[in-house]
Amino acid sequence: MDPVARLLRFSLLLGLLALAACAPRPLPPEARYLGAELKGLELSPEPALLLAVRVAFKNPNPFPLPLATFGTRLRVGEVRVPLDLTLPPGENEASLPVRLTPKEALATARALLSREGVEVALEGEALGERRTFFRTRLAFPLEPVRVRRAGVNLFLENPNPLPLRAEGTLVLLGQRLLVRADLPAKGEARVQVVGLRPGLERGRGRLELRLEVPGFLSQTLVLDL
Repeated sequence: MDPVARLLRFSLLLGLLALAACAPRPLPPEARYLGAELKGLELSPEPALLLAVRVAFKNPNPFPLPLATFGTRLRVGEVRVPLDLTLPPGENEASLPVRLTPKEALATARALLSREGVEVALEGEALGERRTFFRTRLAFPLEPVRVRRAGVNLFLENPNPLPLRAEGTLVLLGQRLLVRADLPAKGEARVQVVGLRPGLERGRGRLELRLEVPGFLSQTLVLDL
């Protein structure tokens, strides 16, 4: 390479370095927790609790800002979800999906469905330091199901946003009869009773049930008729 070309190349390299040094460093975003919602339960190909966390973001820069630049991640208990979002300039809201499976997050899912709850935080790094944009606690404790009697039929009402499986025993006039029902989310189902004979349905008794969120947890419940 001749001396003139070498000099031009060196000058160009110096110019690029100077431009890079003068380029403004992006300002970190701001984030505010708005709420969360249990979206439902997947059963196939494996059980999974579906959660959505709503966040208000503010990008103070005049250009789009990839959150990956700051290593931003949503932490729900033991689960960390990297955020692959690019924020436009200004303020906007986003619903961040979280999928909890028994294999990877059984303890987190069980705590989420109890009064104990789990910690939810949005974390990242800015200017070489770890940063927590927000931290809160989230719980969706299961509400008890209710029994409704309609003639010879028994119905179970599920007030929860998740489907439940109910199995157990109907104790009635000295008889113990097997029962089961698959309850839809926020709905009801008729209780299937094995061996119920005419005349027994008029007696007073109780339901001894085991309620299950398939793949995650079960609890016992006694309902008087």
